[in-house]
Amino acid sequence: MRFRVLITILFAIAANVLLQAPVLAAFPDHIIKIVVPFAPGGGTDVVARTLAQEMQKDLGATIIIENKPGAGTIIGTQSVAGSPGDGYTLLMGTFANAVIPSLYKKLPYDAHRDFAAVALVARSFNVVVVNPSSSIKSIADLIAAAKADPEKLSYGTYGTGTSAHLAGELFKHLAKVNLTTVPYKGGSFKPFGAII
Repeated sequence: MRFRVLITILFAIAANVLLQAPVLAAFPDHIIKIVVPFAPGGGTDVVARTLAQEMQKDLGATIIIENKPGAGTIIGTQSVAGSPGDGYTLLMGTFANAVIPSLYKKLPYDAHRDFAAVALVARSFNVVVVNPSSSIKSIADLIAAAKADPEKLSYGTYGTGTSAHLAGELFKHLAKVNLTTVPYKGGSFKPFGAII
């Protein structure tokens, strides 16, 4: 009899604990957003959209891409930093996210506190391209043209602090030439002059 009472009490306690425990929904139970801090159509956007397609297959969830270009990725990055840390808002981070904290004294987020790396998704390379009708056919031609007319050539990048921007500045320093830097809001710009 005492054993039955003890078992009944244990079951009652267990049932009470289970009933009071919060019921957690399976992840994901609503839309996941990937913020791309660049304009649509560039390399980071293409990678994010490809990733979203695969994540939708694996998770069975709706995944949307939200492009928030500007300020060398700061606008899009800030929007993610201000979102709940629940895994439903992701940032498609790039090289710029690692560099930007060293370029600005004050940012509207803390890159170390507000973000946690999840996965390396892709790698990219910077290349120099020119219009096919240009007389510049090599790096030596580019350097010679820049030295011959220091104010003539410019190069486009996909934003301040991006790998293309820093590669261009390094190129200018090493080649001892002057090229005007033209930052765009993303990687989908029409080439003109030299593009690094």
